[in-house]
Parts: sequence; structure tokens; C-alpha cells
Amino acid sequence: MAMRNWVQEALLWLGESLTPVAHEINELVWKADITGNRDRLVEHLIAFANYPNGGCLVFGIDNNGQSVELDNSHVALVSNTLANLGRDAIEPPLALDHAVIEFRGFPVLLVRVEEHGVKPVHRRGKTIEECWIRSNATTRKASRQEVASLMLNSAQPRWEELHASGMMTIEDVQNALDIETLCKLLERPVPGDAAELSRWLVAEGIVSAQGRGYYITNFGAIAAAKSIATFDSVGRKGVRVIRYRGTNKTAAIDEVAGQRGYAAAFEGLIGYLHQVLPRSEVIEQSLRTQVTLYPDIALREVIANALIHQDFSVSGAGPMIDIYDDRIEVTNPGGLLLPGMYVRVR
Repeated sequence: MAMRNWVQEALLWLGESLTPVAHEINELVWKADITGNRDRLVEHLIAFANYPNGGCLVFGIDNNGQSVELDNSHVALVSNTLANLGRDAIEPPLALDHAVIEFRGFPVLLVRVEEHGVKPVHRRGKTIEECWIRSNATTRKASRQEVASLMLNSAQPRWEELHASGMMTIEDVQNALDIETLCKLLERPVPGDAAELSRWLVAEGIVSAQGRGYYITNFGAIAAAKSIATFDSVGRKGVRVIRYRGTNKTAAIDEVAGQRGYAAAFEGLIGYLHQVLPRSEVIEQSLRTQVTLYPDIALREVIANALIHQDFSVSGAGPMIDIYDDRIEVTNPGGLLLPGMYVRVR
């Protein structure tokens, strides 16, 4: 069975806390058992959610760093209790993960608390000053200055970080995204194994890891999808190219709709435009060649800017390229410098 993505890091924390002598660290709290003091458990959960990169509660190790017995009923009780506390006693609610791992010959229960993007995490039904932090391997109440600092470091998730897919295996991710083209554009080799590939995709923000699986982000889908139609959040964001006869929209010649992610399809889009745009003959070094009337660098700059600077919150429309006899018009959803502004190339 595949190990959860965060477990290896948690085991490193646990090893660090037990060597050379047993001592707790900011990222980790040991618990021999789930105590009757639910308030203290809530404080630990809040503190880890406010701590950079989060932390773990470890059950099956006592206050002296010694292993204690852990059985199935204990695991179920701890997991259910903490899940309920994370949902009902804390604001914003926490989604926890857990794993039972053998460590130095004994089973331990790891409960992972991810750092929350929206801070300060605090007690539900109380003011934001009812929050806790980790400091010097202890959980303590935050001061007013520390609450203010948490607020300054709070951030709502950005569009590109949101999930575009359900949970997938790394093999599913490879089937959905054009990894080879991305690596070629970045001038780097394709990662040689699944572990290396997953680390790179997470580091680039193309996927996010959770538990044993991965979510393709909006950024990953819009940049590298083999078929953007398979992702609801970007399914109508494909580039549409429409050619018209004359100088207005009266007579359309044809329309082509982009099916792939922007990075994966960009070179193909530019190549298609070179085929359909008006061309002229020039003589260079005694050779007659065909060149487009629109400089390649201008096309790339205008179209790349339209792709990047659109309003991605407008889910029902994507960039459009309208080709007339005397000009090209490139538009995208949302406002630019002025409402309804567009770029025209003649």
C-alpha cells in the first residue's frame, strides 16, 4: 500500500524528537492516549493549523517518549474524536488525515494537521483572540501581536491553487496532463519515476498532494491538460480562432476551438495562425520566401498576454482570436485597463 505523502516527513519529525533524548518539537506532540481534556486537544489542533507547514499529533508514545500499547479500538476512538473536534470546535473547520505506522517495532498513530491558509484559526463561537500557537515545543495562547501577525499572513486560496479534478493516482495525472511537452518547454528531462514526478508536480503547483492521492490544480489543468473539456473549472477556457471574410463578422469562414492546455498547445496555435494568416513574398540572399504579414514576436506577445491576463473567475468564456482581411483582434474575458478593451493588430 502506498505511503501517504506527508507520512515520511512526520516520521522524520518523530525520529528527531526522540534523538538523542526524548523531547517534543514545534511540529509534533506525543500522546499516550486520548485524554478527557478535549479543550487541550482543540488547542493543539488550532496551534498546528496556525503553524507554518502544520504538524502532527502522535498517539502511542507517552510523555517520556516510550511506546505504549495501541489497538484498533484506540485508533478508531482517537480518529473520530479529533475529526469531530476539527469540524465542530474550530473555525475555520479543519480536515485531518491519519495513518498507523510501525516505528521502531511499535505501531503509532499519526494525525496530520495541515497549515490553514485562512488565519488565525481559533475556537468556534469565540473571537479571533481565542487562538493558540506552537512556541518552543509548547502550545500556548497567542498574544494580540501574534494574532495580528497571523492575520497578516492569512490568504484566501487563489484560483490557480483550487482543485480542478477529483483525487487521482499519479498514473491518472500522467494520463490527464501532457507532462512531456511541459518538460520540453522547461528544458528539463522527464522525471524518471513516480516519486520524482510527484515531487516536481507538487513543487510547480501543477498538482496538490493529499493523503495517498493527488488533485490536479486549476493551474495544472489550464496549462497542461490533454483535454480541458474533462475539467469543469476550465472546460470552456479553450482558445477559439474564427476567420471572417471581409472586415466584419457578417461571413464566417471557419472556427477552430482549442482542446488542450495553453502551454501544451501554444506552439501549435502559433503554427496554425501562420498557416491561415495573409502572407507575402520577400527576397533574402537571393532566395524568395513566404513570410506572414504579422511578425511572429508580436503574435506571441499579444496572444500570451491575452491568455495570462484574462479573468479566470469568468468560467463560461475563454480567449478569442478573430481574423479579418485587414486585422486580427484578440480578446479575453474580464476587463483590462478599460472595460471592453481589446488588442487589435494590423
